[in-house]
Amino acid sequence: MRRALRVAAVLALVFPAAARAQRPVPLVLPPGWNDSWFEKLDQGQQPRTVVAVMNFAGAEVLEQRLQIQISDALVTSMVQAGRFDVVERQRLDLVMDEQNLHQRGLVDPATAARVGKILGAQLVVYGVLTGATEQKIDKFSYDLVRIEVSMDVRAVDVSTGKVAISETAKGAAEARIITSADGTIISGPTNYDPLYHEASRQALDRAAALVSGAVPLVGFVVATENRNVTLDLGESRGVKSGDTFIVFRRGQPLLHPVSHAQIGWNKTVLAAVQVTDTENDLSHGRILNTAPGAELKPGDLVILRPST
Repeated sequence: MRRALRVAAVLALVFPAAARAQRPVPLVLPPGWNDSWFEKLDQGQQPRTVVAVMNFAGAEVLEQRLQIQISDALVTSMVQAGRFDVVERQRLDLVMDEQNLHQRGLVDPATAARVGKILGAQLVVYGVLTGATEQKIDKFSYDLVRIEVSMDVRAVDVSTGKVAISETAKGAAEARIITSADGTIISGPTNYDPLYHEASRQALDRAAALVSGAVPLVGFVVATENRNVTLDLGESRGVKSGDTFIVFRRGQPLLHPVSHAQIGWNKTVLAAVQVTDTENDLSHGRILNTAPGAELKPGDLVILRPST
């Protein structure tokens, strides 16, 4: 028995990734679930988070150069994730004007939460464009032009007033430029705007992914066979191989002990499932671990577990 334990310990040291992969996933609901979503799910609708996206401070020069608005481009990237209902720009601008925020410049979490409450948003996204740099690197036979765009992205949970996200999103684009002895460009771009567009797009996609990661992704089990599970969430909702979902089931209503009003639902966590392959609207995975006596069935709910 001692020899077996020693061998296991050695394997854990030599193959730490394999040892970690075998650890059971904690069978608890991840943060962000809201019992009010049951009503939408019962109607066949995907629960979505209402989000307001403010203008990014310091973005004016880049926006003028590229004829885009960073906040609007971020909204486009976020909508593609399929997890959000976005507050209309006209409504947001009206509230910003009423609060004199367009003149004040930078927004703090308390201000963002206050604006979110007025708009009925659950999440308010804002940030600062921290860099849009251009670098030319001598590669002997050619020059390499590298454009980098970076932005600090913040999101405030309106219900708590706390910062849910504070991250930096970056993007980069490169191009080779070959010149003659007299400096005439033989090949390569003379206008770097397309490179700024590409770097900005990468940074915005990264920012959208950061915000999406803070919002629960919820779906259903559609089929089970042995330890194989099929979910109704796929690539179109950003699901990828390796993602882990917690499977749970709704139980009886929870009633307030005094008012007897319904205040929520009992929920039973059943299992953890890891995605192995994906389709556009489906994903397939295997059960990692289950609660004692749990048996999954179509109609059970799943919620994406944030990566750690």
